[in-house]
Amino acid sequence: MIEQLLPRLRSPITGAHPLRLDPAAEIERAPTVGLITGTLVGPNGQDPSQVELGIWHAMGRHSVPRSLLQLSNVVVPVSELYEAVWRRRSTEWMSRRPFPIDEEVAEIVDALGRDVTGACVADVGCSEGLYSRELAKRGALVAGVDHSRPFLRRLLHHSAKCGVQVAAVRAVAECLPFADGQVDGVVIGGSLNEFVDRSAALSEVSRVLRPGGRLFMMSLVSASAHVPRLLQHSLRLGGITFPTAEATVAECADQGLKIVDQRLDGIVLRLTAERLATTADASGPRPVLRIKRDGG
Repeated sequence: MIEQLLPRLRSPITGAHPLRLDPAAEIERAPTVGLITGTLVGPNGQDPSQVELGIWHAMGRHSVPRSLLQLSNVVVPVSELYEAVWRRRSTEWMSRRPFPIDEEVAEIVDALGRDVTGACVADVGCSEGLYSRELAKRGALVAGVDHSRPFLRRLLHHSAKCGVQVAAVRAVAECLPFADGQVDGVVIGGSLNEFVDRSAALSEVSRVLRPGGRLFMMSLVSASAHVPRLLQHSLRLGGITFPTAEATVAECADQGLKIVDQRLDGIVLRLTAERLATTADASGPRPVLRIKRDGG
């Protein structure tokens, strides 16, 4: 699967692109379709990086962020329980209404365009690849990006069971290994609250999106009720941030991402943003979020 993305990728070390499989290095193909082991290099054979059983190790010189939450993501039991136990229930709890996964997926498809066939989409902070698999089923060319090896292994496991292919990319959100303007869509499902440097991550999203490309992002905002606010305060110690909805909108605007749709249920914010053609286009007034709060 990573082979189909090569023209869109860049070296995680120098930024050289496009990349190619090194013909001088041994390439192995596992029985599972799409899982290769080999070496990717830049145009002149520089900056080698490894693909091992379908996972491209594109961390470059970056290390795993050291917040407690980020470190927990590399623990195998967490990756095996995340989607089955937490992901499918937490959205309903935090939105304070029934919120099935099918509704969430429908919002993603609407945000990116109903026909995503052939579109290149990066699922940043993909975990087990819930968004990745759904988009791949609809014909998108999907790269699931996460720093956690266990999560990426689960991504490949689930994808194989579904009969779809997703490229597994081990990288951090603050340094995405895609060339400028080479991605049609980016999706982020809840991971923005966990990123160590939110501004850098959104700057990278803006950089890799083509002009007119779309971002769909679900994140959690600060609660207004007393008890939830106390809980969020304690979670900040583990590396999770809860900015206001208005601050999240402003963060996107600062990176040239124009908000075209916004929805808020409880503390669950969903934003759809479009990459402006030039940074000059982002100099106008920031969009204002006007959504009635229910005390979440």
